[in-house]
Amino acid sequence: MWLLFLCGLLNVMITMSNAETQCVCTTVPCPENGQNTIQMGGGTAKITYEYKTHGEYPVVIAAQGVITPLDLDHGTDTTSCTQKYSRILDDDGIKDCDAGHILANRLGGYGNEPLNIFPQDASINRGAYAQFENNIYHCIESGAKDANFQWKFTYENDTRTKPNKIEYYVLFDGGNCTQLSSVFTNGE
Repeated sequence: MWLLFLCGLLNVMITMSNAETQCVCTTVPCPENGQNTIQMGGGTAKITYEYKTHGEYPVVIAAQGVITPLDLDHGTDTTSCTQKYSRILDDDGIKDCDAGHILANRLGGYGNEPLNIFPQDASINRGAYAQFENNIYHCIESGAKDANFQWKFTYENDTRTKPNKIEYYVLFDGGNCTQLSSVFTNGE
């Protein structure tokens, strides 16, 4: 009897231990090594993400895609699932990051999709990054037919899961803007 109890308890502990190393969002696709693509926004935002394993987790190393004015204001907020997912990847020892959208909510990015989420320093996410995304929004709103996005995520080493630098570049087709680019640090 005790042996059955101990085996059952051990099985529960192993299951709980493994749950922390897997993507916590079970109703949407979790990132996998290689290319991952998702259609978001008003239906025209198509973003392709490149993931590579660092430690136990796939992390985003680059992304690119195109959005149109139809995608503006058709994103979604983060969920408790994607917030937990980003905190699992927050390896700076503090676990206080935001679940940062790669493609912003205002620009049509989904916050309920782990593919579009990374652990982002809250002050950057709500400060300089948000202002840059606001500038992109206004450039598209000024008459751009579309905007081509590129992101590059840099990590301290191949085991870190929170990027320490994000390079963000946007090229506009029409409107009042030609291009915008910026480099953001991410905590530490």
